This record gives sequence, structure tokens and C-alpha cells, in this order.
Amino acid sequence: MTLHAGEGGPAIIRQRGSALYLLAGQLWTKARASEGHGLCCLLPTLTPYPLSFSTQWDNWQNLQRAALPAVGRIALALDDDAHEEAVLLLRHVLDVDSGYWLELERAVPNGLRKEVLAKLSELEQRTSPTSSLGGHLKALASHAGSSDPRERLFVAKHYRATTKHLSNDNHLTFMKNIQPALEAWLKEGDGAVFETAVGIAEMLGYKLFERSAYAEAEPWLSAALDAGIAGAELLRARWECRLYRGDERAAAEDWRAAEPIDDPAQGLSLGFFHRGDRQDRRAMGLARVARSLGKLAGGEDPCRDRPKTKKAKAMSETERSSLLARARVLAGEAVALIDERARGDEARARAGQGVTDRGFEARIFAARALVREGSGDTAGALDDYRRARALASAAGLSWQGDLHGEDIRRLERAGKENGGAIPGCFDPDWFLASERSDDERSRAAAVWCAQPWRVVPDARERGTSIPIAFALVKAIVDHSAALWKLGEADGVKLPDRLELVQRARPLLDRFADRRDADRLESVLDDAHEIAFDVLPRNEKAERAPFFVFLRALGDAEAFDEERVLSALGDDAWSRLRRHLEARLDKLDPLRDVFDATVHAGAPMEAVAAALAAHRQLFRNDWGSFATPRPAWVKLAKPLERADGAKLAPALIELIRREQSVPGHYGLTRLPAKSLWPLFYAWHPSTEAFLLEALAGKLDNGKSLSATQRKTRLECLSWFADEKKLAKLGAALAKRRR
Repeated sequence: MTLHAGEGGPAIIRQRGSALYLLAGQLWTKARASEGHGLCCLLPTLTPYPLSFSTQWDNWQNLQRAALPAVGRIALALDDDAHEEAVLLLRHVLDVDSGYWLELERAVPNGLRKEVLAKLSELEQRTSPTSSLGGHLKALASHAGSSDPRERLFVAKHYRATTKHLSNDNHLTFMKNIQPALEAWLKEGDGAVFETAVGIAEMLGYKLFERSAYAEAEPWLSAALDAGIAGAELLRARWECRLYRGDERAAAEDWRAAEPIDDPAQGLSLGFFHRGDRQDRRAMGLARVARSLGKLAGGEDPCRDRPKTKKAKAMSETERSSLLARARVLAGEAVALIDERARGDEARARAGQGVTDRGFEARIFAARALVREGSGDTAGALDDYRRARALASAAGLSWQGDLHGEDIRRLERAGKENGGAIPGCFDPDWFLASERSDDERSRAAAVWCAQPWRVVPDARERGTSIPIAFALVKAIVDHSAALWKLGEADGVKLPDRLELVQRARPLLDRFADRRDADRLESVLDDAHEIAFDVLPRNEKAERAPFFVFLRALGDAEAFDEERVLSALGDDAWSRLRRHLEARLDKLDPLRDVFDATVHAGAPMEAVAAALAAHRQLFRNDWGSFATPRPAWVKLAKPLERADGAKLAPALIELIRREQSVPGHYGLTRLPAKSLWPLFYAWHPSTEAFLLEALAGKLDNGKSLSATQRKTRLECLSWFADEKKLAKLGAALAKRRR
């Protein structure tokens, strides 16, 4: 292309026609050279999903539509001398291989339509049977280096779509699988396949950066930037990567290079819900790197996807000290950048203004807390965690909960021995600890079984026997920003939100690490909405009792369980009580197992076995397993030492109760795994129950699929063969006939 722009002579732009976006980026760059931007290409991205945010898909669609009037004419111009390039251009820009081309096919000239819209059947068949990320990569790997550019483009487009979905999978494993093909495509240096590969490098580099895989992210970010993408956030991501490895000079160059690209007036995204300016972005990046260095100094890889190896070289004290020194400097600079702003944001929150978009400030103080703790400054770390908690409360994101409370409580307990005291409530981790003796377990069982954890008091004055006040106050604190806003709309004068949250913390901290409180809170999810009509859809008069309750809490001298319950009112208490009574069987199934085995007189070794075995049953699906795996058998084996005449009926009653409790999709069919404990807590009377299972009497009237029926029969056959059960064996033989 020859471009006439400005006072200088014509500029020649050379690019393969199928790399349309890079061609356009060069055109825009030279046309705007007088602006002095110093960039080689004015192109913000080469993927529909930049920076992991699919919300920018509309922008990419707009770019496609803008190209439509020209792309057909460019293809026709190429067709005479470069027919293959013309076909590639259209297949690439219209995303033919990605399935988005139907609405855009009007741009295809009639003479090229057949080749452009032709399906690559063999490759499509390879991708159809699999839905996993690794499956897509493996299915197409043999075609990644095909001599046919259309096949390479097909594979590249599918790899790009697969990279978009990279979320919970191991990012380093994914990179290892895609790396050979991606490196080969990038070496092509031009054309549609290269352009697509640059977009993949952009996405992969940023996703690895977000995963704190700095060493792996930097080369891909560099590949995207070197190809001409003018992405300010890509440069800032590489800035963090270079800071992490200690190359401060190169990092500073990236930070400076990013400044002229984006518009500071529009603000910068600092993650979901958070926005700020360049100063905020710098503070966030410094804190993130400081946190990663602090983790590394503590022996933890900041990238959770990196496999742990036994042969890893031990870090010397000199190396550790050096990492912490760098981390302290970066964390200190980060806090200095936002400290004054954070104080202002807290003041705005107290005045009733929304500061949700400033929630990132809490992370910056939490990062310095981690570094201070690693450096031995426990008091400084505790101060920073408390500040982070206060800022998170000011931001008021309900889904975050109390992010920093666990660290605060951990540091407050540091150095305080509990003298081997029995936990105040049922604690399976404590009970199952390998160092626990049978005597300790017996004493704990006596204490826990005396607690009325399944009894909901009739009167709220006796409500302190279970942590209902905790569940209610926690819901109010978590949703405080929205609730206070609702009160303001109703014209209600409420107490200072942040002060009330601060006063509630001792009560919440007292119960936060207790299993009974956690389980109760999960059953009474959003307890304030159960106790009161406080939703925006309710009438103002219906919400009034809730705000009366809030004001009573604000006026109270003491913020404890008794005061919360006395302010609650009988009607609100009754609603909470009825809701909980209807869901007692969902409260804590593992605690039900504990109570059943203890009351059956099982020895403590068998009680521990029942807990360990059922915990694994509850945690894992295992729906297709007819018989248990050896690791689980090892957990359940001690059940054989219990009195089966007492324990088996107790476990059968648990199974019946479990089958009567609706799950997410209602009442369920009996899974085979529920029967496994009965094999080890065996008693001959159990055969009658197994016959019920065979007859489908525990399936809540639901029929089994062929796979479920096969699994059920295999499980019951295992019982019949191993336990020599004549009646069950005969019934199974009759079924097979």
C-alpha cells in the first residue's frame, strides 16, 4: 500500500493481505505519525477476548463489521496474483472456522464463495467428540504444522477459542501443550496464521500473568508487543513480570511506554468491580509483585499451578533475606501511593457514598501484611490486616465476606497455647488428628454429645444455645453497604455503618472458626432476609421493623448474642426458628454420623473411621463406582471392630434420613457409595435393607438409568458374594434372568 499523509513523501506499507488487522494497524500508525506516539502499530488487540475479559467481545464484532465493506474488495484485488491469500483473508476475518461467519458471509465475493465457506470436514470431526481443553489441543496437534495454510488457520482459530476458556485448568500444563505449535506459527512472521497466533500469545501471556507465572508469561507478552500490539495493560503486565525477576530498568521502560497509549480520563480497570487511575494501577502492581516475592521467600510458589518437586533446591537465608528486602520496598511504595486516598475513601463510605470500585486498596495493605509477617514483624502485619479488613468493609462487596479475618485471628492466637483443650464444638479435624488419643476423643465426645446442637429453642431468650445471632449479624455485615443504601432510600437514619461493623467484629470473630456456626450460617443463608421483609421489592412499611432492629443494635452499649436476640423481636425469631427446623437434616450430616456412631457405643477408633470414611463420601461424587477404592477401604476398615448389631442399624437410619433430604434437584436416587460403610459395620440383619435397595425403595420413586442400574447391581453383588447372602443372591439372580 502507498499512503500519502502529512507533508512528507508517500509511505510504503508492506504486509501480507491476509494479516488485515496488522495492515490496518500500520496504516493508522503512519497516518497519525505527526502525533509523535512513537509506536510501530496502533492496534489495541488481536483477539476478541483481550485481558481475559469476554465483555469486550462487542468491540471486536464492531471491528469485524467495520472491515466488511473493504474486505471483499481487498480479496478480489488479491485474487489475480495471490488466490490463496485472498481465501485466507476472508476465512480469517470472517472467522469461518470459528462458526461466527454466517451473518458476515455477504462480504464474500461470489467467485470465492465456495472455497471460502468450504468446511474442513476431517478437522471438524476431530474436534466434535471432545469438550475438554486438553482434548481439543491433542485432537488437532498433528495438523498444527500442516503445509496447507487453511488447516493451520483452522487449528490456530480453535486454539484461540480454547485459550479463551482457560480458567480453572492448570495454565502451565496448557502452555506446555500449546507451545510447540504457537512458537512455529509466530515464526511465520506474517499472514493470517501469524496474526491469529499473536492474539493467542496475547491471551496466554496475560492469563499466565494473572496466575502469577511471571517467568512463563513474559515471553508471550513480549511476542504480542513485538508484533505491534499497542496494549497499555500488556505493557504493565510485563512491567510486573520484569519487576518480579529484578530487572528494574526494563520494567521502568515498560511503565513509561504504556503512558501515551491509554486515556487516563477514562480510568483503568483494576479487576472486576474495581477502577482507578495510573497511580492506583501502579500501587496494585507493586503490591502484587511484593506479595509474590513474599510468598516465594516463605517457600511457597506464587503460581499455584507449578508442580511441587522433592528435588527443589533449598533457599539460602541470604536469598530469602534478599527477596524479603525487595518485597518490603515494593510493598512500602505501594502503600505510600494509596494510603491518603484510602483514608478519604473510608470517610466517603462513612458519609454514605459508594466506594465499591476502591476495594482493591484492601489487597494492597494485605500484601504488605504478608511481607511484614514473613519478615518477623507480627505487630505490623496485624495492623495491616486490620486496615485491609476495614477497607474491605468500606467497599462493601457482599460476596467477599471477611477476607482478612482468618489471618487476623491466626496472628492474634500466635504464641497462645490452648493447653490441649477440647474445642468448644464438634471439630472433625481435631478429632481425626493422628496424635489424638482415645482418651482425648472420649472426653471430646462426652462434651460434644451433650450439646443441643439439633434443638432450636422455642424462645429467643434461650437462643444463645446455638449461634443464630452470629448467622444474623454476619449476613447484615456482609450486605451492609446495600442495606444502608436501602435505609437511606427509605428516609431512615441509621447508625454509622463502619462503626457498627467494627463493633460486630468481636462477636463474629468468636464464632468464625467454629464448625457449628459455619454450618448454621450456610443453612440460614442471608438470615436477615429470612427474619425480616427487607428486600427492595418489599414495601417501605414492611422493611421498617428491620431498620428498627438495626437502630437498636447501634444504640446498644454491648454488642453480644443476648443483645442481638433481645432486639430481634418474637416475629423475626419465629421466622428464623421455623426456617431452621425445616432444614435440620441439612445442618451437618457429618455431625449426624458422629452422633450416631457414639450413641451406638462404637469404640473411638471406629468413630474416627466412620468420620473419615463419610467425610470422603460427602466430598466426592463417586456416583459411577460400584465398590470402594483401596484408599477408602483403609479408612473404613476399623469399623469392623464395632458392634455391628448396634452400629449397622444406626448407619441404616442415617441413610434413610439422607434419602429424605432434598438436594439441589430435589430428592435423589440412592447412590451405591452410601452402602459401602455397611460392608464394614456388618450385621446379618443388614441383608433386609439391601433387599430394599435392590427393590428401589430408597430411590424416592425415581427410575435408574442403565448405568445407575448396572452400578447398583454390581455393588449389591459385591455384598452378596463377600458376605454369602443367600436371599440377596437369589434376588439378584432373578433380576438377571
